Amino acid sequence: MKYLLFSTLIYYIGLNADITGIGFAQTQSESKKLALADLSGNIKSEVRSQFESTMTDTTESSKSNIKVSSNLPILRAEFKHINRALEVETTVNLSNKSAAKLYTKKLKNINSEINTLFNDEKEAKNSTDKLNIYEQIFSLLNEYDRYESVALILNAQLPKRPSITKAQVQIKLANINSNIDSIAMATKVLAKEFKESSIFVYPPLLQNTTTASEFSSVFQKQLKAKLNTTKKLKSSNYLLVGEYTLAKNAMVLNYELLDTKNNEVKKSKTISIKKSAYKNYKVKPNNISFDQLLNSGIASSSNLKVSLNSNRGSENLLFEAGEDVELFVKLNKMGYFYIVGYTQTKEGKMSYLLELSEGMGNSKFVKFVNADDANRWMNLGEFTVEPPYGIESIQVIASNQKITSLPNTKYDEDTGYYIISNDIKKTLATTRGLKKKKSKKKEISEDVMSFTTIR
Repeated sequence: MKYLLFSTLIYYIGLNADITGIGFAQTQSESKKLALADLSGNIKSEVRSQFESTMTDTTESSKSNIKVSSNLPILRAEFKHINRALEVETTVNLSNKSAAKLYTKKLKNINSEINTLFNDEKEAKNSTDKLNIYEQIFSLLNEYDRYESVALILNAQLPKRPSITKAQVQIKLANINSNIDSIAMATKVLAKEFKESSIFVYPPLLQNTTTASEFSSVFQKQLKAKLNTTKKLKSSNYLLVGEYTLAKNAMVLNYELLDTKNNEVKKSKTISIKKSAYKNYKVKPNNISFDQLLNSGIASSSNLKVSLNSNRGSENLLFEAGEDVELFVKLNKMGYFYIVGYTQTKEGKMSYLLELSEGMGNSKFVKFVNADDANRWMNLGEFTVEPPYGIESIQVIASNQKITSLPNTKYDEDTGYYIISNDIKKTLATTRGLKKKKSKKKEISEDVMSFTTIR
């Protein structure tokens, strides 16, 4: 449920086939929106499966190129609508032949803007002007990464990357004294930039993580109060997605305003914040190591795809006490799935099997999706955010064959969970191990989603 923005590099295998998405709804506009969201999710799946994480790499520049997100920009998508008796079916296609040139052109344009700003910096007469220039360059580099991620998947011809890196810009920004010394001032600066209406605001996440920190929560709350926002993702015109990196004495924070029609960047803003503004808040989430482990090595089939979602999206998720959360699962073809949950709170850690029905034995944990329900979101029900609060992660595992082997569980009457283990890393290794059996016929796919709950 967050802006799954963990960045990663890089062993790449180009994609020759087109990427498609499908949506079903009562109106054409809604089915078009769902089809585009499905296309974005499929691009995310391709990016994640085509790139191998090298989180141990020591250079920041190599960690920040590839954006693994379902909010990547879509250029020149082609739509087809079929009007049925009770619904509209929309199919959207992103062709590597027709769209690739657009991504190449877009990258060249961004590169040109960066070079112009870099030349302007040499003539800047004071630190305020330099600060403003480097903030603009950082925003453009972030935008470049997003378009390049899709361009790579489409086998587009890539121009030479900008000569300056985000890591270098971050150092420049950290060395220039910013006047932003409070969260209130930071949100005020952003509010002047993003004056559009019906904005769905996500909390900013630390680069290479997928869960919110204490700082993320505080910042989102103050920023929302200054903008024209909407509480419902479905009714939003724009998404405001944030990411920050940390230097020794400062934070570099970037927010991008994305148009929900195509995920294109309408505008972006980068600011440098003094450490005094956030020194009293935790800026790193508590589960970074498990977060990276959960989001690496995800099983993926070229034919079978499974996706997780919520009524607030699938990324950058932060829920407050008492909020209701709806969860959804979708398979692109007939198959079976089960869900493993991971809870990390101050009280402890545990993994559990999510009960999906009222059956007996293993049948209560396994759900079947028939051919008629393929490519449609299946509602798993509504959940209320209650204590204890912390990090919740969900791992869905799907197969085209009947699932007969599940992790062993023990029912806990105090919590109402079918607990697998208090060693969540051991559980993850077990579920991933089940997927390594090689078979020509068996297809297995996986998706994960994490969110933070707060009081």
